[in-house]
Amino acid sequence: MRRLFLLFVFACLPATLCGCIDLAPLVAGQMNEVVVEESPRFLEINKIALIDVDGVITASPSVWMPRSGAAVADVREKLKRAAEDRRVVAVVLRINSPGGEVTASDMIHQDILRFKKETGRPVVAMLMGLATSGGYYIATAADVIVASPTTVTGSVGVIMQFVSVEDLFDKIGVEAEVVKSGAMKDIASPLRRMTAEERRILRGINESMFERFIAVVHESRPVTEADLQTIRDGRILSADQAVALHLADRTGYLDDALRIARIRAGVGGADVVLYRPFPHYNANIYASAFPARGGVLEHALELLLKQQGAAFLYLWEPGLANVGP
Repeated sequence: MRRLFLLFVFACLPATLCGCIDLAPLVAGQMNEVVVEESPRFLEINKIALIDVDGVITASPSVWMPRSGAAVADVREKLKRAAEDRRVVAVVLRINSPGGEVTASDMIHQDILRFKKETGRPVVAMLMGLATSGGYYIATAADVIVASPTTVTGSVGVIMQFVSVEDLFDKIGVEAEVVKSGAMKDIASPLRRMTAEERRILRGINESMFERFIAVVHESRPVTEADLQTIRDGRILSADQAVALHLADRTGYLDDALRIARIRAGVGGADVVLYRPFPHYNANIYASAFPARGGVLEHALELLLKQQGAAFLYLWEPGLANVGP
């Protein structure tokens, strides 16, 4: 492997020396800035940072996908990079996520609010194919939300899921023994059925997190009480339904979101840049900052396995209910 790497470096050396290829980000493990759409204006000085929130939202990157696209560390790194670049006049969040961890969603949401407060620069959220639950929670931190005409969004709610294997253990003759310091210490354990009191405790935590979600929507969006009552059941919404319920400002495409970002920033033009580990061949605004990955179900399974137990999630997954109180 080392020989292959050295061969690659030497093969790229001529292009590197003439400035055609920048290997510094690869060697240093940093994200590289790639211009994916050039401004038509000559000698353009402004930039719009296109930041992806792509995949299941997690507090830390996956072992298998260290650049997951929806990990707190990656989004924060991109926001920091944009904040430190005075040429970046606005940020467009390109969200394609079913949601994920409650805390991770909230952290990214707060990072976006902090970016806006410290820089005074506008943020526009572009909802792609899927922007539900935690994905939508993050979008509420933006100044403007644009939904693709075919976006699936909404799913405002909290879910906690786990299985009980008590009956299975009884059938195969396996007995689980747990030594615990208190009656509630193994609450939500898959080794036994929950008691009514345990269910009440978990329900209370779920309701608290759900009400926080509702409060974030209420504070950031021009929703009415009727709008909030409609979305409280955790339903998913089409783009038009989201606009009608004031969860999104308008339908449109990525070009529209970039145009709104330019208007909000008060500039006539801007280069559009992505931050990604190494330059890819597809330099356009629909290019991804990350390599191809598995689907939503694979991501959700990975997230649940990583939790090593029950977890509260702002997540919509087909086939699973997402409910509030």
